[in-house]
Amino acid sequence: MTDWPNTWTAALGPLTVELPLVTMPSGSRIYAFDLMGKTTWNEVAAELLADRIRETGIGFDIFLTAEAKAIALNQVLAAKLGHGDYIVARKSLKVYMTEPLEIEVRSVTTAAVQKFYLSRDRCDMLRGQRVCVVDDVVSTGGTMGAFFDLADRVGFEIVLIACALTEGGERTEFQGVPLISLGHIPFPGAT
Repeated sequence: MTDWPNTWTAALGPLTVELPLVTMPSGSRIYAFDLMGKTTWNEVAAELLADRIRETGIGFDIFLTAEAKAIALNQVLAAKLGHGDYIVARKSLKVYMTEPLEIEVRSVTTAAVQKFYLSRDRCDMLRGQRVCVVDDVVSTGGTMGAFFDLADRVGFEIVLIACALTEGGERTEFQGVPLISLGHIPFPGAT
């Protein structure tokens, strides 16, 4: 399809959200899904994802997410599933990070190559653990690929991926790991 509508309606369970079509600096177009500041969206998505996670029967020790759009979703999801802690891969180096680990990440929503940073204490919290990765949208797999690189370098196992939406190709797994989502949106691609 070359003529994409200016908005796309996505469903988060009973909630429908209108996503605007935006053109990225690269010329690619996406339907922008931004959970930041959306209390109701995060509450509804977390409740539905919590149910789906329970249904999988997959046990894990801790959640991992990327800064910044999925943090609120991860916070609510962790609370609903009784996890007191979760890890955030930061996108900028903070002065309080001791012995930080750096991983490159390429995301469809960011023009330049980004980096994830984890301090030694966060790496220690992940080492040897079974991890559920939480994201807002899984699209081209750049962020997920970076998380798998991180798992190899730190020494933890990603056993489940939970996201609000998939984009482009519908996914039920990534690199052999089960992926659960609440819906799917198209990836319009190049202009």
